Amino acid sequence: MYEQEQKRGLSFRRVIEGLQARKVAISLTVIFFILSFFLAQVVLFEASVPFFLPIWALVSLRYPRFLPWTIAGALLGSVTLGLGQVVIHALQALLFPLYSKRVLKKIPVPIFVLMDVVIIQSIWQYVSYSGNVPGTIWLAIAYEGVLALFMTIFLFQLFLPMPDFIHKRWTAERMGAALLIGALVLTGMSSYIFGYVSVPLIFTHLVIAVSAAVGGVQLATVVAVLAGTVLSISKLSFSGMIAVYALTGFFAGLHKPFGRLWQAFGMLGATFFFILYDRTLPLDTVYIGSLVTASLLFFVIPSSWIKTLKDQLFPDTSNVLLRRQKWMTEKVNHQLQEFQHFVDFITRFISDRFEPKATAQKGQSAPLPICQACFRYETCWGEKSNGMPALMKQWEDQPNKTRFHIEKKMQYKCIKPAQIMKELKEKEAKKQLSYEMQHGKKMFALKLRDMGNHMGELMSNLENDVTLYTSHEEEIKQKFQQCNIPYFQIDVLNIEIGQMEVVCCLPIESKAKMTGERLVLPILYDLWKEPFEITSMKEMHHPYEHVQMTCKSSVRFEITHDIYTSSSRNTIYSGDAHAVFQLHPGLLAVILSDGMGNNVEAHRESRRVMQFMRECLNKKMDPETTMHTLHYMMSLQDDTDSYATVDLALIDLQNGELWSWKAGSMSTYLIRGNEMRKIESQHVPFGFLPTFSIEARKVDVKDGDVLVMLSDGVFSANTSIEKQEMYYKKILQDPTMNAERFVKTLEETYSLPGDDRTVIFMQVKHAVPEWSIFSPRQAAKYQENMVHY
Repeated sequence: MYEQEQKRGLSFRRVIEGLQARKVAISLTVIFFILSFFLAQVVLFEASVPFFLPIWALVSLRYPRFLPWTIAGALLGSVTLGLGQVVIHALQALLFPLYSKRVLKKIPVPIFVLMDVVIIQSIWQYVSYSGNVPGTIWLAIAYEGVLALFMTIFLFQLFLPMPDFIHKRWTAERMGAALLIGALVLTGMSSYIFGYVSVPLIFTHLVIAVSAAVGGVQLATVVAVLAGTVLSISKLSFSGMIAVYALTGFFAGLHKPFGRLWQAFGMLGATFFFILYDRTLPLDTVYIGSLVTASLLFFVIPSSWIKTLKDQLFPDTSNVLLRRQKWMTEKVNHQLQEFQHFVDFITRFISDRFEPKATAQKGQSAPLPICQACFRYETCWGEKSNGMPALMKQWEDQPNKTRFHIEKKMQYKCIKPAQIMKELKEKEAKKQLSYEMQHGKKMFALKLRDMGNHMGELMSNLENDVTLYTSHEEEIKQKFQQCNIPYFQIDVLNIEIGQMEVVCCLPIESKAKMTGERLVLPILYDLWKEPFEITSMKEMHHPYEHVQMTCKSSVRFEITHDIYTSSSRNTIYSGDAHAVFQLHPGLLAVILSDGMGNNVEAHRESRRVMQFMRECLNKKMDPETTMHTLHYMMSLQDDTDSYATVDLALIDLQNGELWSWKAGSMSTYLIRGNEMRKIESQHVPFGFLPTFSIEARKVDVKDGDVLVMLSDGVFSANTSIEKQEMYYKKILQDPTMNAERFVKTLEETYSLPGDDRTVIFMQVKHAVPEWSIFSPRQAAKYQENMVHY
């Protein structure tokens, strides 16, 4: 029994959740059923029934899912007027589908509704009167056509397309159309009187009271005058009731600041005033009973409903601007923080990389290379020194004008005075250059910090500003309208190249998959020249039923890579460093750096270069700027530092392009079938020469290509490079080849040097998306039928 109760509770909960998810659809179903029922039986001027076709046209063009309920309501409403009226409405409904023809579609909908009403009524009345139609009947037909035209305009003004109907702000025009339609519906309910209360009068006074609570005197007076006018015209009498309704709305709005009780007394006071003033008005017990009932119901309406309605009609735009301003401030502050982190990283990198080196003991100069190679080294620099180190120290400390006498003394003690003087001057020049470069390094870091401070000041000035950007959604909407693609809403979430994302909300009746792949994707490509793919397609029921299709930038190629690396001494550190990472889904970065040597210093040097380049590329710095910046900092070094080669490759996975920057690195090999292309390096390593220039090489890649990036430890010094490259071309034809097999094969074939070895082996393939429209059955994929004759 407990399990049964649990199942009942679970099923009941599912029913409730289903109703909540489809509350918009259920509400519209009820609204269109009620509207069609009452509008189909509204009679004006005691002869015209003009409001069936407008509601039919609206639901047929904008809400086709609710057409069955509209048909049911319209037929029930027409039956109350007689069988003849049912036939007239049916003929009008059968003629309306001609509007879908290409020629007639150029006619505005209200004009076509007028033509439909006039044509059907003219034929019907002509047959009914055997050709002798009275002039009053023709006038009634004209009135009915004109009223149908205006009713069509009001209905289309009120019931916007699905997303706008729920989310778009209410305008004065839309509110006026709603009031007019509501008043006309109330005229169709004039026979609903129960005792001393009338249903249309209750709704009329309740709407006036709510209007007074929402908009005060102006809104309440307008609503009351409009309701009184429509109700009076429908009965062709008692036009004085317009003044009654107008004064009722005026008094209700005038007492808004005093609360609902005084608003109710104001409405009753206006009615009692006209009872004493004009006894010919139909202010009977039904009218007074309905007014009192509406006043009592007015007290029951929750304040939250009135507040929500007020926000819809009179929104507080300042709150929206503040929220947008806060969002923009947080977003740009986040970008500023990322920039500040990048500035701090650059500053730390420069400071750590170029700290002053340890010098010799204070008061003593270090021996020069020419002295170390001299046979009299012990005489000058030994324990029994002849004073040469002191003279060199004195020469370095003295200004240029007073060095002449010191140089004379050095000539008597040294057998190579010219070479000594040359090396001393070179040492002094390097020392001076080192000071200048240290100053340049500090200036570089300080300028970066100044730039960060400038960005901070700029952000503080933007805290109170709101910047509006032109949306790309309008362009897509125009294209959809030109191609007659139905849609509810379009949201562009990202417009960055390679990471674009667009969400389209389509009607649930449309063939969304076929429309998306055959129409939407070509439109997006035509707008941005960016290949797109459909990443998801969901059927949503909240806040209304629709299909949500997400389109993102498509990646045409995918790369699988295999890396082999080893150190010459079988240690955990290697002079080579590598990195393979995505800058975004459509762009792959590959970096290979080889430090000079195979010791710890070479390992640190290549790692520093790798860290710097990766950080700069992740922060969207231009690759060429990154290479030049790295060379500038690598050139700020003394004789004790080593150098590093860099091989940078950026692979565009959308357009199939390889961009290569090389600084002293080995060639990159591209294997395509039986051909091998070589991307060579014509530039020296970073910091090797004072001047530095680098150019990018561009190569197109295709499906099936193999890319190989390697360090110099893979090449043998005993065999020419050309012969080794021919052997590369031969062994890389093997489709099962990988990085480790490649290196092992070369080790078995050639006598490779005892150096660090790194090989990055990459294979290019097409990224084939899964079919979404057609998926064959698994059992039928490999079936063959053979017929013998």
